[in-house]
Amino acid sequence: MKKILFVAAMAVSSLSMSAQDILVRKGGDVENVKVLEVTPTEVKFKKFNNQNGPTFTERRSNLISVKYENGEVQKFNDGPAIVSGSTGRSFASDDMSYYSDYGTDKKYTNEISLYISDLWGFGYQLRREFNPYVAWNIVGISHITNFDCPFDSGILNIKALGVRGYTPSYKWIRGYADLNMGVGLNYHENYWYDETDIDVNFSLDFGFGVQVHKNIAFGYNLNYLSNGALGHMAKISFLF
Repeated sequence: MKKILFVAAMAVSSLSMSAQDILVRKGGDVENVKVLEVTPTEVKFKKFNNQNGPTFTERRSNLISVKYENGEVQKFNDGPAIVSGSTGRSFASDDMSYYSDYGTDKKYTNEISLYISDLWGFGYQLRREFNPYVAWNIVGISHITNFDCPFDSGILNIKALGVRGYTPSYKWIRGYADLNMGVGLNYHENYWYDETDIDVNFSLDFGFGVQVHKNIAFGYNLNYLSNGALGHMAKISFLF
């Protein structure tokens, strides 16, 4: 008889647990609730252990997801990624909270850069994002020249192969480092012969910096040519 009562109690407990909805907040808090209504901006619910009590309202922007009693999970687009831990509990990944769309929703990044030091220049890079930590620099081009004679001499870099790595993020900030290889055309106007001398070299482009927003990054760039030319430049980039 005791065994029957024990089994019945376990069954009732199991049904009771399965009848609850689970609310997951961005901070990682998990709460058992009974969801009443989901609007485009809010979620209305009652606490599961007090369903005759007051109705609470939570903004969707504060939530990651709701797991309903039937097992269906509703995720909110503005929430961070959910990672399943070894204990089976779900929690918010701080690393991916702001950049979780990189490699998923955001497949490609266009980067326009401005270089400044004793020289100046501009550049463009097309990047394929695989995930929030690794990207492939598909192709790019940059032009570095002097302030006093911007069209008489300079270096034109054609970047054909490269890779970028990202650090875990803190809020909207994350670090990056990238390496590009290609061809560097070092040109100089020859006034004696009224022609332009062009020296073709292997180019190695290294950079690192901080992405402070999905559309803005600040960094340092080092450009090396096989003829020995070396350029150090600060860089501000606009990403879209």
